[in-house]
Amino acid sequence: MASIQSLGIGSGLLTSELLEQLVEAERAPAVARLDSDQAIAEARLEALGEVKSALSTLNSSIRGLTSLSAFNASQVTSSNSEALSATASSVAESGSYSVQVGQLAQQHSIVSQSYESTSEAIGVGTLTFRFGTTDIDGSDVYQGFTVNEDAQSRAITIDSSNNTLAGIRDAINDADFGVQATIVDDGSGYRLLMTSEQGGAENSLEITASGAAALSVFDFNQSSQSMEQTQAAQDAEFTVNGLNISRDNNLVAGVIPGVTLNLKAATAGPVTLSISKDPGELVEKVQGVVDNYNALKTMADVLTAFDPDAGDSGQGSVLSGDRALRTAMNSVNNALRSFSLGNTYGSLAEVGVTTNQFNDYLMEFDAAEFRAAFADDPQAVTALFATTGQPSDDDISFITSSTATQPGSYDVEVTRMATAGRYEGISVDSLASGNITIDDSNNQFNILVNGVEVDISLTEGDYATADLLAEEVQRQINSHSDLRSSANSVTVSYNASESRMEMTSNRYGKESVIRMISIDSAAAATLGLVEEGQGPYQGLFNSALATTTGNSSDPLNAAMTVDSDTQFSVSINGVDSGLLTLPGDAGTPVTYNTADELITAVESLLDGAFAGEGIDLTVGYEYDADSGTAGLTISTGSAGDEIVFGDVNLAAATRLGFVDGNAEPVTSIRGLNVAGTINGLQAEGNGQVLTASDGITPATSGYYLNAPFGDLSTSTSGDEFRLRVDGTLSGTISLGVIADTDPDNVADLLTNAINNDPALLAAGAAVAVTYDADSGGFRFTSQSRGEASQVSVASLSGNAGTVFGLVTGSGAQSASGTKASGDADPASGIRLRITDGAVGSRGTIDFFRGLASQTTELIDSMFASDGLMTGRTDSLNLELERIAEKRVELAERLAATESRLQASFFANDIIISNFNSTMDFLEAQLPMLEALASGREQS
Repeated sequence: MASIQSLGIGSGLLTSELLEQLVEAERAPAVARLDSDQAIAEARLEALGEVKSALSTLNSSIRGLTSLSAFNASQVTSSNSEALSATASSVAESGSYSVQVGQLAQQHSIVSQSYESTSEAIGVGTLTFRFGTTDIDGSDVYQGFTVNEDAQSRAITIDSSNNTLAGIRDAINDADFGVQATIVDDGSGYRLLMTSEQGGAENSLEITASGAAALSVFDFNQSSQSMEQTQAAQDAEFTVNGLNISRDNNLVAGVIPGVTLNLKAATAGPVTLSISKDPGELVEKVQGVVDNYNALKTMADVLTAFDPDAGDSGQGSVLSGDRALRTAMNSVNNALRSFSLGNTYGSLAEVGVTTNQFNDYLMEFDAAEFRAAFADDPQAVTALFATTGQPSDDDISFITSSTATQPGSYDVEVTRMATAGRYEGISVDSLASGNITIDDSNNQFNILVNGVEVDISLTEGDYATADLLAEEVQRQINSHSDLRSSANSVTVSYNASESRMEMTSNRYGKESVIRMISIDSAAAATLGLVEEGQGPYQGLFNSALATTTGNSSDPLNAAMTVDSDTQFSVSINGVDSGLLTLPGDAGTPVTYNTADELITAVESLLDGAFAGEGIDLTVGYEYDADSGTAGLTISTGSAGDEIVFGDVNLAAATRLGFVDGNAEPVTSIRGLNVAGTINGLQAEGNGQVLTASDGITPATSGYYLNAPFGDLSTSTSGDEFRLRVDGTLSGTISLGVIADTDPDNVADLLTNAINNDPALLAAGAAVAVTYDADSGGFRFTSQSRGEASQVSVASLSGNAGTVFGLVTGSGAQSASGTKASGDADPASGIRLRITDGAVGSRGTIDFFRGLASQTTELIDSMFASDGLMTGRTDSLNLELERIAEKRVELAERLAATESRLQASFFANDIIISNFNSTMDFLEAQLPMLEALASGREQS
């Protein structure tokens, strides 16, 4: 019988080949679909990469037109470039100038004696360098030296680590203060050549050695000229259109606006300089933008093309219908072809950049038309392309803007100019006399400059004038490494009319401050530099002390009759006078007709109180012509003494202007930030920089207001309080006895007392105190704005709470400051630097956001993490990741299918095998059965 055959081992057939064929039949179409999808995605990703590259190239070329420097190029031609050349910036006006060079500027050079070795030990001490004008006559005789006040002097310490020729050279060069030191071998030995880096007659060198005698070989001053002059310092001398001019440098800027002259040689006659705007480089940049745009446009057209004749229904390109590319091209086209108002040129077409609709809408550039437009109005062309601000005031410069700033013209008003921090020392009579000795008893102090605290030691010696001492103070302060590294410095000068030292910071604004942190009494007495709390006592100004002319010897406006006890006490460095009473009382009235009579009486009273204490007190008189008031000052022979008044009664307060406490004069005057408005809104000042407000609702100031005040006439020196203003805790505030209880006048007294507090002065915090008629109390308003603007009462003592209507904390009707809010103002983010000029209206700032700037911002946004091109790239990469996942899923599914088929084949194989075994058995039995059947038949 026929055998039953299986697809497995029972049949002896190979099942692996059949399984592979079945699995492959399922795999092939699925893989083909995935391969096709992957190829399309990869092709699109590659094409998109080419588009992004072209777009980035276009963006780079456009970015070259956003900077103002791209429009600054000017061309200067010289009729004798070997003797005179020049460069020009965008502010240079076109024109022609006649220049004749008489002599070139030279740097001063002096040389030392010769040494056998550069490592030979010389001596230790100090080399002090000053810059100025050296007068050497025709016979080479040193006649004198005039110091250059604008040039910083420098002291170089020579010790055992650098007291060789090489060491001194390195010490000078490492100090980097304007002197170049070089060792030269002239054949006789090694010599140290010193040259001032700055040329000009006022920049010659004066060197004074102190210390070891051997170091005096480097002297070059009026007393000693151990060094030899090899080249005299001299100014460049030249004429421009017949005007005689001298400068200390051969590179001369500012003579011709926007032009820097390079003087190379003296000329026998005039040289002609011709200046004109040179848009050559700018033309190349614009041509680059046009070329790069056309390359992008051509690429985009090819990648999105559709051929209607291809195939049955047409054939698209790899990015046909791609929304991201279509959106990108539309956005770029709109940006480059947009039109802006308020400028001479409102579109690219007006300066020669047009679109040719008959040439696939590619851009074309007419360089001649562009040059003509630029020659006609370069600022307008600049505004068309770049983001720029054009102030109408020459003392205002545009710094930058923000992304929120909108094009427009905005009014600028300055209500306060920025100031630099100042320090005004105490008047010291001995400064005017000169011959001031500085030794180890008075040569040290600690000073704070713009937040940097440094220890200063002055060079010991005798200073012929206070000007020379001021120069030494400046030199030592500015030489300190901590100040140099932080770019902080001071200018120190001697005010001869006031006989005091004065300092000015190099920085502007609230953070600009100079304060004496510590100084001993001897140094304070010599220099007039004092800590807070030291110095003369300054009484309050009042009309009772005013004279008819402002002179203390003339009659008082009204004779002062003392018919009641006028009492006070004074403490000098802890030495107490006890209670003092001015001559005159109810029983024996005394009338004072002049301020001098009053001064004599007070002085006599004080002299008697401190007799035998070695304290010499002087009573002075100051008159304020603006207010028509006057005040008394109490001083000693030492500016470092601490003078404290106490026990001041009502009569002493009203008649003499005395108040309890130090009442020292203000020496540290913190700088102020510039203040003003831009577009009518309060702007933020920081130093000289004014930044337009972010919101329509301006920031507000915090204030303290609690309850009605009490009986002001009961105020005493024990009624004290402390404020916290903008986070800064004040010292103790007290008005003592109040003579005039008018609330408006008391408010003024409070303002003056609070704002003269040293802690608040140091922090730049201040308040304005006003009488609030609605509440009947005093309102203390911070002079700052914003959320950090707050005023609170930190502590109260005596009856201050009742007298002034105060409670500790914020007060019942107080409010904190608020930040600016509301929709962004169009001028938001404009930053201007105000360098000079007066307060008031300062014209306008015209702000333009040019096409180039807008386009680069647009393209930059496309490449941002959430941008259009980034999103499309991420989408294609995600599609490729999904295809890879589908491949994994397909492989897993086919593996499962193969396993299932194998299991099914195996089971069927067993069944068929069993059937075949049964068949084999039956086939074996059949012959036996046939034989058995045959046997039976025969029988």
